Amino acid sequence: MRPEQSREFTQRLQKAALTLLALDIFRKPDDLARRFGLPIPVVRYWWRESEQQKKPIMQSDMTTKDVKIIRKATQALEGWEKIKRYRPECGAKLNNGRRCKLSVAIRPPEGWERGCLADRCRMHGGLSRRVRKVKKDDSKIID
Repeated sequence: MRPEQSREFTQRLQKAALTLLALDIFRKPDDLARRFGLPIPVVRYWWRESEQQKKPIMQSDMTTKDVKIIRKATQALEGWEKIKRYRPECGAKLNNGRRCKLSVAIRPPEGWERGCLADRCRMHGGLSRRVRKVKKDDSKIID
């Protein structure tokens, strides 16, 4: 998954989550996050950055348009790729000439402004934590 695709996917998730919260389908961001398996800090951040205006609708007064909006938002959040087998493959080129088939990593909540899914798995740069060493040129040392 390319970074721009990940950002678009994250924006769709954010829009769907804010829709369900604004329509008072879920009372708190934590409830929504637990229901769909999203990181709680991310959903709280989305809600804090929005207008936080709720416009509750009664179940008996729902129009077909409201029902469709709720259904689409719910489907978008259920399509969240928390389960590894549903996430795209890493695709990094390996030494043997093949492509890596591991699923891409999920970024931590503080990195979601770049998208929720990284473009690579943990081993190939998705969330690798190791410090990259800079090679020092020994030829410049003069005794």
